[in-house]
Amino acid sequence: MSVKNKVFNTIEKKSFISLEEFMQISLHDKEFGYYRNSKPLGAQGDFITSPEISQLYGEMVGLWLTQLIITNDIKQFNLIELGPGNGTLMTDILRVVKKLLKKIPFIKIHFIENNIHFINRLNKDFPDATVHSDIETTPNEFSIYIANEFFDALPIIQIERYKEKFRKLMIKKDNNGILKKEFVFFENLEIDKYLDKNELKDGDIYEFSNEANNITEIVANKIKTHGGFIFFADYGYTELKYKSTLSSMKDNKITNFLDNLGHQDLTAHVNFKKINTAFKDCGIYNLQIVKQSEFLKEIGIEFRASKLIESNPKKEKEILSGLNKLINLDEMGSLFKIIYTDYK
Repeated sequence: MSVKNKVFNTIEKKSFISLEEFMQISLHDKEFGYYRNSKPLGAQGDFITSPEISQLYGEMVGLWLTQLIITNDIKQFNLIELGPGNGTLMTDILRVVKKLLKKIPFIKIHFIENNIHFINRLNKDFPDATVHSDIETTPNEFSIYIANEFFDALPIIQIERYKEKFRKLMIKKDNNGILKKEFVFFENLEIDKYLDKNELKDGDIYEFSNEANNITEIVANKIKTHGGFIFFADYGYTELKYKSTLSSMKDNKITNFLDNLGHQDLTAHVNFKKINTAFKDCGIYNLQIVKQSEFLKEIGIEFRASKLIESNPKKEKEILSGLNKLINLDEMGSLFKIIYTDYK
């Protein structure tokens, strides 16, 4: 049974499927889900991430981690990456840490990954690492958590305020069997606990992810109890705009999210303010939220790029192209945000 069959069967039984369930089946179904079986990363895939664009990105994250280790005199820790993909980011991070530190702390690597192709690659390239399918099974010990473009791929719910009531986005079939979206009224409609309903005006759309909330709160509680730090990067916002951010990509091109069931990427922008609130609720206040360009520039990406060019003059164009994509405000520099533990 394919993703399409599972989606259509659900609609046949209930006359609709929620956006959350639609995304869960399309992306994360254990048999046919997009993230379970596809090879989405890279120029030949459906999208490309910062670590794949340039080694500069991972090196800057490695520099951040190195400064954390030195400042806090960390002797050992778990380094846990959520959604590592090919392991490119982890490779670049570890290379920098090992190069800059005279005495390397004991680092135990953990990955949260469900894609069978990525798991095979990670097992080969990081034989001493542990691969988990769930954040719950990661160690209850001092840990540093890293996630790049992880939260944007988690299933979301969309709630619309319509006059004095609220309705939820569902997906149905029209008379020709074509999928369509429609907001539907429900009794006792589930609303995100982080939302003040009075903030919504008529026609406003509010997005939230139960899974993202759950994972964030688990990490926050683990850090509260056992200590640790975070670095989460994604495209998202700090101020709510109350409109749909749901989008889809196939072959690095924007598509209709109702097409190509199980064969395209579905994402939504991440609410960084909510992540910060979840950590504050656990008594963790040492987090910064900045644009990606600000973080990368402050930590020295432009200087590092110039050094790379000195060492590899023939690759100047390639290096500058990657740098510009990462920090240019018209590219990823503004759209992407980073919430991280301040190393100062």
